[in-house]
Amino acid sequence: MTASPLRRAALAIAALLALSGCAGFGSAVTGVTTAGVAATVGSATGNPVLGIIAGAGASYGIDQGVKYAERRITDNVHNAVARAAGPLAVGQAATWTVEEKLPLSGKTGTVQVARGFGEAIPCKDVVFTLDDAPDFNVTTICRAKDGQWRWALAEPATRRWGSLQ
Repeated sequence: MTASPLRRAALAIAALLALSGCAGFGSAVTGVTTAGVAATVGSATGNPVLGIIAGAGASYGIDQGVKYAERRITDNVHNAVARAAGPLAVGQAATWTVEEKLPLSGKTGTVQVARGFGEAIPCKDVVFTLDDAPDFNVTTICRAKDGQWRWALAEPATRRWGSLQ
């Protein structure tokens, strides 16, 4: 028994999307996926416009999925650094760890408090490292009204403030 052209196209799209995750991140994956999905759907349905639409949709979906995962990993690192540095006094150091909630997100490093400032809003400047990178990073954390220490620089706030920054 042979599969219908539409069923073959759906299976080919699913296979291309699954394989595209193995190729790595970036536009190379979405470009290959777009071309593959467009060609498969276009030839299976006999409608090249439908193929282009399906390819563009697959490309957009993969791109947004990768960006979402990157934001989650970054947020997890920011939160782990702030939690580890919050209770420390100036000059003290501690290790920070992100539990692996997403693939490839298990990160560790060291954080040290460089200075503390602010009375109404207590803040600290901290220096931190990633164990798998040679660089030093500097950030500011502040204690929120709920008592939790949070990353205070603009990068994680961009989603909240949008184009106002």
